[in-house]
Amino acid sequence: MTDAASLRATLNLTDMTMEAIQASGRSMMRFYDKPGGATTAVQEWRSVLQTSSPSQSLPLLYAANEVLQTSKRNRGNKFLEAFSPVLGSSLQFICARDRSAVEKVRRTVKVWGDRRVFSMRFVLDVLAGLEQYREGNAPASTPEVTPSVPSPKPSPSATPRRSSATTNSDDDDDDMFGGGSDGEKLLDVSIDATALAAQTKKASQEAGSKRRLGAATQSASKKPKALSGQHFLDMFQSIANLDEKYKSSLGVIESIPPSYLDENSADIDDLVGDELTEMYKKVSQAERNVKRERHAMFSVAVQRRDLEKEAKRYVSWLKNLAKVDDDDIEFCGKLEKKLDMISVCHEEAKSSRDKRRSEAAQKQAQAAANAQREAEEKERQRIQYDAKMESEAKPGMMWNKDTREYEYIHDATEESWRD
Repeated sequence: MTDAASLRATLNLTDMTMEAIQASGRSMMRFYDKPGGATTAVQEWRSVLQTSSPSQSLPLLYAANEVLQTSKRNRGNKFLEAFSPVLGSSLQFICARDRSAVEKVRRTVKVWGDRRVFSMRFVLDVLAGLEQYREGNAPASTPEVTPSVPSPKPSPSATPRRSSATTNSDDDDDDMFGGGSDGEKLLDVSIDATALAAQTKKASQEAGSKRRLGAATQSASKKPKALSGQHFLDMFQSIANLDEKYKSSLGVIESIPPSYLDENSADIDDLVGDELTEMYKKVSQAERNVKRERHAMFSVAVQRRDLEKEAKRYVSWLKNLAKVDDDDIEFCGKLEKKLDMISVCHEEAKSSRDKRRSEAAQKQAQAAANAQREAEEKERQRIQYDAKMESEAKPGMMWNKDTREYEYIHDATEESWRD
């Protein structure tokens, strides 16, 4: 018998017992290290599923669940890759044959999502395919599932005109917070600083053009991350960190005296000598601080815009998760009602059990007391017998405590028969 035939025979014997399910799982796992073994095992599993009786559908699903979780936890992804193309249609086949198994199939699929056996997107797609078989849904109507739409890749024309790097270009500074090609104004910041030297304008424009081209190429090649709960939390933490960074930059700018930014300030006209030199140093330092914080705020704006675009991808994903949670709440509500029904006879059963335990404990204690009394009685009788026998000793005999009998005393003066 070939390995495939042996596996088919084992799968045909699968029932709801744990031993049969584990035996089928082990038989499929033996194909893991063989070339194409996982695909062969899955094909045999699907063939048996299609030809089996409806009562075997759930046992075969549980055998597949055993294989998927064991493979994911201990071996690798071969069985996950082999099952992925056929799993959705196979589960729909099971639900179409036996409507009473729909919720059990759905719970198994949710376990795969909770334990990260498959991605949440795959699990949601499978659950959407099973929605038509639930109670109250028409079998012929397939629910329309809205897939998560990844954020579009930015084109060079939509790429921000400036990166977060510091530059000395006046034109790029003016375009930083309001002159982008996409027409979006991310931050409303207006700061009037001293113009930079004109001789550096051309060189910094060329450098800015190269940086913009590099940023556009990098943004176009960046792939969106897979949707996950951890990535969602990390994204919101990043937004909070950017807000703190923006507030810090705004605080630095607001701490600059207004007179430093006013070209017509009368305070400068009265300064001469060292005081004028000191004022020039302070104004120059303030100018550098303004430029540094403006670039930092622009970087914050660009990163926040990217994160907000990324957050849009989670809208449909969160809606699907909320729907899954609603299903879980509904299932828990039904289970709670069943528990309330069971609790009616629970107290009576509990009192009956406690009564049986109390009676058994009393009987055991009575038996132990009887055994103790019998042992004490036997010991008392033995002592009386020993005392009686000791008083009936014959002349020339003595009681031996070791042998518990009378023995004649040896006379050392008696001549031996050898003499």
